[in-house]
Formats: sequence, C-alpha cells, structure tokens
Amino acid sequence: MNVKNFLQLPITKDFTVVAGRNGLHKPVQNVEILDFEFSPDIETVRETIFTPNSVILSSLLFAKQHPDYLLHAVKSLIQLDASALAYKPVIYNDLPEEVLALANAHQFPILRFGGDEFFEKIILETMAYAKTQDYTFFLETIMKRLIQEEMSDEQITSFLQQLNKPFEKYVFVANIHMQSVKNTQWMQPFLQLELLLKTGLICKYKNSILIIVTNPSQHFHFENFLHEWLTMYNISTDQLTMGYSQVHVTQTALHLAVREAFFARIMAEIDMTTRCHYEQLGSASLLIELHRKDPHFAINYVNSYLRPLLDEKVDTDLLKTAITYIAKKGNIKEVAVAHFCHPNTIRYRMTKIRQLVAPLDNDYVFYERLSAAVKLYLLHSKIADE
Repeated sequence: MNVKNFLQLPITKDFTVVAGRNGLHKPVQNVEILDFEFSPDIETVRETIFTPNSVILSSLLFAKQHPDYLLHAVKSLIQLDASALAYKPVIYNDLPEEVLALANAHQFPILRFGGDEFFEKIILETMAYAKTQDYTFFLETIMKRLIQEEMSDEQITSFLQQLNKPFEKYVFVANIHMQSVKNTQWMQPFLQLELLLKTGLICKYKNSILIIVTNPSQHFHFENFLHEWLTMYNISTDQLTMGYSQVHVTQTALHLAVREAFFARIMAEIDMTTRCHYEQLGSASLLIELHRKDPHFAINYVNSYLRPLLDEKVDTDLLKTAITYIAKKGNIKEVAVAHFCHPNTIRYRMTKIRQLVAPLDNDYVFYERLSAAVKLYLLHSKIADE
C-alpha cells in the first residue's frame, strides 16, 4: 500500500493533496495520530515518536497559537521517514507557504481532510485494506509459483494448508480475462463470489481471475456449474475469454490444473476465440511447454523465422495478416473479413509473406512453421503483457 492507495479508500476519497504530490508512491505500513508530540511544552515520552512509513493524522491543535511549530513538525516527520501528514482543517485551513515549500522540496505529501472524517475510522479502513492487499498478494504469489514452477506433493500440501480452506479430491480451474478493459473493476463481481465457494477459491492473478473449484467426483460438470453460477449472480460472460483445465487430483496436481487453465485462456486469445479447453489444444500444448521450459530457444526461433516480418521497415500489415491467417486456420475469406479487405488482398499478402520467410517450403511445411512461429510469438507477447 502507498499514499496513492490510501487516498483511494472510501473514507479518504474527498482528501486533497496540498503539497508533496511527487511523493504519493511512498509506502504506507501504518496510520498514527499526532496530538502534541511537537509542542515544546510537552516532554517527549518516546524516543521514536512515530514509526517509519506511517501516515500521520492530526488536527494541528498543538500549533494553534504557534504557526511556527508546523515547520518544525513537518521537518521532524520527514526525518522520521513518515509517509505523509493528513490534517483536519479545524485549526488551519491552509498551511504556511514555507511549510508547503518544504514538503514539496522533500516530496513529502501533505493531505487535507475533505470533511469531518474520524481518525479512528480512517485507521480501521486503512488497516482493513492493507490486510486485504496482503492476502491478495499472498494468493497471487502462490498462483505464480503454481504456474511457473514444478511442484512436489509436499509443496502442494503446504500450499493447501496455508490457504486454510476445504478442498475435495478433484480440482477444476478456469482462468478468465477481459481483453477490452484496462482497469480491474470487472473482477470485483467474481472476487465477491469467493465467500460463497465452499470447496475452492477465487483470486486475482495479474490481469485475470482464477476460479478453482474442487469436487469429490472427477465427472463433475465444472463448465456447466460455472455458467449456471455466474448466470445466477447476473455476471455476464459476453466480453470474457475463458480457459479451462483438465480434471486433476488436488493433492498431487493442483499446479497442473492452474497452469492449464492459464495457458488455455492465453491460447483462446491467440486463436481469437472466447473459450478454450486445455485438453483440446493438441500440438499447441507442445509449444506451451517449449516456451515454459526453454523460452530463450523459443524466442530465438521466433526471431529467426519471423525476422523479415518483425523488421520495422516492413509493412506492419504483413505481420498482422500472418497472425490472423493462423488464427483463422488458413481460411482466406475469414481473414479478409477480419481485415475488412478483399480476399485477393490477403492472397497477395500471404504470397509476399511466403517469399520473405520461406520461399522454398511447400504449402504444408510453410503453414506448419508459420503457425508455430506465430503462436510462440503471441504466447511470449501476451505473457509479457500480463
């Protein structure tokens, strides 16, 4: 959590930044109250008045008759590595220019309350947010390890114990993404369902949602269940891309289920479809494993084969056409529709692409090699953009 996140809490949404705007990136680990600590008339009872990385709340009552106390207080807070000072405008509506100048010079945010917000409520909301963010980070870290690393049975058991949730014998996973939206607001309805899930969990992973459901039967119709569940809670799937794992044993292959759902969703986006089941990927699963286990080799292959199309001097329409050509399984008419042009234009582009990358290959070899290179290129690009 940082000062910018602090300002996005419901209770602080009306706060204004009066100085130190360039310091909003500073981390926030605590919220404390400043009463009379910087009044010369009060003996300091603590050697360290405030802990570092704290937002300090104050009504500035200690400086009621002495505006000069404010400069000393801000200097001290900067030296103590406080994250920000937030004041209630009951004594001072505007602070002295020298105080604002000092804060700006040290990129120390000074915030003004928007109204009559209670200190205690601000502290409670901030700590609740921080706790939620910590749990979100914890879950995302586990998901990252499940997707990227090979897991032993002991490691999976440890993860399940840390999650402290009930899990049945078989696990089913869906990975969901909304490509057209850059913010994460679309995720909230899914995350709110997490409390209703008895045996599994729902969490954020980068720019997507992972829905992990377990069941005592390996014949559980997970996709039907998920569709009915989302319909029941009025969550539309119209703009979503979804990837589904195969069924796996929870205690030994949780990582495979999570990984399969993630890559199935990536491949759905590559193939320009809305749904993809890992078990239907065929040879594309080999490309996924190649990229996972030897990304350096995979990218070298892509750069070697597609170099003529990746050259900035070459018409960018050629690479875009090659990508759509593979996504549409070589159907010229469908590629033409996708690019809003005549099929002959696509035929001309494909002839030019072939001359650039593989003039000696026959039709079958050309399509096979172009397909592998394009899918590896998109696989790398999409994972890098996650």
